[in-house]
Amino acid sequence: MSTLRDQILNSDDRGSEVVDIPEWGVKIEVRARTVGEQFDLIDSVRRADGELDRKLLAVETVIACCFDPDTGERVFDPADRDTLLGKSSQAFGRLLEAANRAAGLEEEAVVVSSLDTAGSSTA
Repeated sequence: MSTLRDQILNSDDRGSEVVDIPEWGVKIEVRARTVGEQFDLIDSVRRADGELDRKLLAVETVIACCFDPDTGERVFDPADRDTLLGKSSQAFGRLLEAANRAAGLEEEAVVVSSLDTAGSSTA
């Protein structure tokens, strides 16, 4: 008989969503991050002063969460960071919002949900 612990530890609780990006003519699967991946992501975008680099947080979130819905392979890698930052904020924003939804983050709690990156830097 399975215990509650076993049921929790063996559950597949990582949601995903396929997002249509008409500007690019593609559909992208956006997957939820694990707790460990989320902490690693936050740690990787913390500046020397302890503040989060919101622009870097947004682009690293998109890089971490986007997968090809047909192959399951990651769509982007860190080398794509600057190119992604030069893309349409509407298209990019759709992916970021889906990543935040997949993480279960409320819109008010998301640092960059509206792509409000004015004044942030990539230190």
